[in-house]
Amino acid sequence: MFPIAFLQVLRLSNMKLIPITEERFDLVFSKMTAAFPYEERRDISDQKECLNNKFFKFFEIFDNETDVGFITIWDFPEFVFIEHLAIDEEVRAGGYGSKTIELVKESYKKPIILEAEAPETEQQIKRIRFYDRAGFKMNSYDYEQPSYHGGEGVPLKILSYPELINREEFDLFIKRTRENGYKKSFS
Repeated sequence: MFPIAFLQVLRLSNMKLIPITEERFDLVFSKMTAAFPYEERRDISDQKECLNNKFFKFFEIFDNETDVGFITIWDFPEFVFIEHLAIDEEVRAGGYGSKTIELVKESYKKPIILEAEAPETEQQIKRIRFYDRAGFKMNSYDYEQPSYHGGEGVPLKILSYPELINREEFDLFIKRTRENGYKKSFS
């Protein structure tokens, strides 16, 4: 279930993204359930199934030897899609989110796309400002994240780095994520 090809460690200074191991999967998944509402994440069996997809990467984030969070990435040929990023609550505001984004930028050297809630609440505004400081641009396309569990999707904004994406790139994002990450919603 945990493919060897997945075992690439990404490093930048004292920060490391270490591929999830079978032994630590349940612990990290519990962090995911705490950080994301049910409608914005998969069930545990579906999350484990993603590990069999050649494009999917599930990393723990470490500062030296301290586990500070996790990130899930879809590494498609044309772009990287950051699906989930969460820093442990007790170390938030320590710069780990920014360092993780920089590590992803350095490691992948291609456009990065992510989803975020529209900036309506104070927390959502902070999140958008965080990504803005990291160089992400908010695209104007109407977008609804497909449901992981059936039912209605979640209206979200598409952010991209280093620049806005055009309509063709947006359509490719939709195609790739629906064929892979959200395929259960469309099967």
